[in-house]
Amino acid sequence: MNRQQPSRLLTTSARVYPSSLPHLYQASHKSSKGFKWLPPLVGIAAIGYGISTYREAQMQRRVAAMEQAEMERQRRANMLADAYGDRGSLEELERAVRAYEAQQRQ
Repeated sequence: MNRQQPSRLLTTSARVYPSSLPHLYQASHKSSKGFKWLPPLVGIAAIGYGISTYREAQMQRRVAAMEQAEMERQRRANMLADAYGDRGSLEELERAVRAYEAQQRQ
């Protein structure tokens, strides 16, 4: 096998670009260092706002459900009180017994 040696070796000292380009690149990044954190901060703030809004909506739903359950419980208690009376007098107690017997027959 007849291999030819390359005429010119690659070295790390070869200049690839003009010397002014690295300075321009570094200068543009130095002036925008403060803005580097802006997108993540805005993202974190948006996520925090979303979570806060979601939790507030969930709490409002829970409160509304609890109020609805309380109203239903109160309605049923009023129906029972109307049907059976508060048993404060003999007439109300007799009426409650009649209502109970009528329900048992059905």
